[in-house]
Amino acid sequence: MSVPTERVIVESQGAFIRVRRPAYWLYVACLIFGLIGLGRVLSPEYSDIAGALWASIAINAALAAVFLWILARLDLFESEPVTVRAAAMCWGGLAAVAFSMIANDAALVVLAEINDPGWARRWGPAIAGPLNEEWFKVLGVIMLVLIVREHFDRSIDGLIYGALVGLGFQVVENLTYAINFAVINPNSDWAGSMTVTFTRVLVAGPWSHPLYSGTAGLGIAYLVTQVRKPMRVRLLVAVGLFALSMAMHALWNLPVGAGLDTRLTLPLTYGKGLIIMALFLVLYHFAARAEWRWFVTTMSDQPETVITTEDLTTMRSLHSRHKARNRLAKRWGKPAAHLQGRLQRELVRLATLLAREQRRRGALPDDAPDVAAVKRNIAAIRAELAAVTGSGDDKDDDAAPAAVRG
Repeated sequence: MSVPTERVIVESQGAFIRVRRPAYWLYVACLIFGLIGLGRVLSPEYSDIAGALWASIAINAALAAVFLWILARLDLFESEPVTVRAAAMCWGGLAAVAFSMIANDAALVVLAEINDPGWARRWGPAIAGPLNEEWFKVLGVIMLVLIVREHFDRSIDGLIYGALVGLGFQVVENLTYAINFAVINPNSDWAGSMTVTFTRVLVAGPWSHPLYSGTAGLGIAYLVTQVRKPMRVRLLVAVGLFALSMAMHALWNLPVGAGLDTRLTLPLTYGKGLIIMALFLVLYHFAARAEWRWFVTTMSDQPETVITTEDLTTMRSLHSRHKARNRLAKRWGKPAAHLQGRLQRELVRLATLLAREQRRRGALPDDAPDVAAVKRNIAAIRAELAAVTGSGDDKDDDAAPAAVRG
């Protein structure tokens, strides 16, 4: 069973290449610089460590796939364009890493001169890492705002794009560590590469750069999207979240006390990570609540033929959407659940289009071609769903309570 749906493609919608915007060419130049810099790191030793390097690439690709799946689920009401997501990761993996390598090396030299080399090696990552790397990563989010401002609709967009910048940074940073340890390990390039790769993926992986950069990106998006808030408030939030991202990074890089019992080292290390994760989840909770309020506000003026009060309730979270599909599957079978899932996706798409057209025109643009096409899709899916269930609307006895419109 398949209901045909329409798609109206607006010119340049979802595209990242914007040759008329100077920020785009600055972005390209920075990526080229990063690619050249990373090439210098890799090329002298590649032939000797190729096998170990490709194994590390495969493991980090799996890490990236897990993070991408999680980030896709965090973005409840919009799927960001693939090209822009890729651009975010490329900035993190190429430009931010290359600039950070230069800045960190210089900072470690300065720290060694201030105190001594041993102190610099121990405390340098907790000082230089956050101060240098977070600036270069958040600059990637700022570049995206300058190039594709239309894809920053709400604060959570900055969190997602910032996390993608951090993910690109983490993957490439892991690979640089794998290369270095493969080269210096006296026994085996495989032993050196795999040891550091598994350590960084399993120990640092869950609470590393995507969380720091997502926090900073949330602040940037809050600054540029919450235009009804006073500029002073928006700047304070942006600066505060950027400072928090550096503090999270510094906490993770903070060395665990020397001479501690090894049985305490691992709990303390994971304890730092859990604190970072908790802070990020709190921020995401507030951003997700704002997303829900935006969806209700955007869709509350639509007629019941487009979205019902029960739809508004079930769209609140992935869990509630899944429960709605399961209810239909138990009563009417998988075809009904499949149609409900398609309906949910079209409602999300409609809300995004309505919000963007409203910003352009200042009113709800029901006559826009892409908006009209999605509404026709919704009508077709509802008609097919009614045919499957034998009624105009599926209403179970245990249906969720109605949401308040307006």
